[in-house]
Amino acid sequence: MSDIQFINAHIIDPSQDMDGIGYVSVEDGIITDCRLGDAPKPSKDAKIVDCTHGYLAPGLVDMRVQSGDPGAEHLEDLNSLLSAAAAGGVTAFACLPNTLPIIDDPAMIDSLCLRASRQGGSRLYVYGAATKGLAGKEMAELGMMAESGAIGFSNGLTSIQDALVMRRLLSYASMIDKPVIQHCEDASLTADGEMNEGETSTRLGLIGSPSVAEVIIIDRDLHLVRLTGGRYHVAHISTRAGIDAVRKAKAEGLPVTADTAPPYFILNELAVSTYDTAMKLSPPLRSEDDRLAVIEGLADGTIDAVSSDHTPVDGDAKMQPFGPSQPGASGIDTLFALTMSLVHADHISMMRAIEILSLAPATILDVPGGSLVPGSMADVILFRPDTGWIVKGVNFASASRITPFEGQPVQGVIDATYVSGKETFRRD
Repeated sequence: MSDIQFINAHIIDPSQDMDGIGYVSVEDGIITDCRLGDAPKPSKDAKIVDCTHGYLAPGLVDMRVQSGDPGAEHLEDLNSLLSAAAAGGVTAFACLPNTLPIIDDPAMIDSLCLRASRQGGSRLYVYGAATKGLAGKEMAELGMMAESGAIGFSNGLTSIQDALVMRRLLSYASMIDKPVIQHCEDASLTADGEMNEGETSTRLGLIGSPSVAEVIIIDRDLHLVRLTGGRYHVAHISTRAGIDAVRKAKAEGLPVTADTAPPYFILNELAVSTYDTAMKLSPPLRSEDDRLAVIEGLADGTIDAVSSDHTPVDGDAKMQPFGPSQPGASGIDTLFALTMSLVHADHISMMRAIEILSLAPATILDVPGGSLVPGSMADVILFRPDTGWIVKGVNFASASRITPFEGQPVQGVIDATYVSGKETFRRD
């Protein structure tokens, strides 16, 4: 592995509050120096990467990715997923456990992580299933899965409805210091829902799913967090009421974190008006007030991170009437550019954008990444935040090409991605 020196780069590193022109030196895949100013003379064997007019930052860490592998490789196999991660600037990502078979035992974690490591590229981490078979009835073998590398526990695309099961999960997870990641939705209120409940759903003749279904589960779980002390993470938060509940919990000092995804700060329920099934997501697109609340939550720190919520969906499952169509869309290819929209609109700073995409998720999941501090692994991205392009699913590196942002102009391109100092992607 050759030594590398990145020079003349506009460095953005929230972990060091670093924002300026400088250099980063890498030896054997490890960052050895990161400073503002002119670079020292490199070793004669070092590869020089001139980053003039470009930015350099820690690689993105994506907290919520659905893999089609194993069991649905026709939707997304490991190769296409790793390629999409590299092209999107994602140097590490966490996979949900709802594969086929479900990741509820240590052998599944060992197998998936080993296969990904052999392919090389972005680091793949795995959530263990919180309950056996993701049925929500009985706690899975959390301790054994943690020993095999599970970075946390999730019930995948469904919420844990049983309060006693959730209490036991939080209690046990707290003993092994792992977060419980919850999709917050009261299933009794949303079982037949097709979109967000409100004036728009009535006008479109679609069955509404009330937004309070999210905060009902959050409020219940926060009481259990007080009882158990477990680390609790709200996945893809989407409502003002839910964000307010998390804000109050943080002010109280509870170990609570949250993430959201780009559709919830860019789109609202009016996007469903064309009955385009690419707009059918879980949770559903919310009201304009909820969308603005998500932006406020990202700006003030209530929402810690932005994830892609990448969910490969069969095209046939989308080419149906809106009601019976399957929720989900691709997200990993567009994560960076869509988050940059918050910077271009002056909602957040560039520093905050890299924090919510890199440092914060790495911190929540206790995985390497999110920092250019000497001694860190050289997981870095080179990017240009102002370069524009048009979102077209056909051009995605992911095998999943259904996106609610089809045809939308965006700004922000990844020029190169490095994992442990090895170049895994370079834009032609």
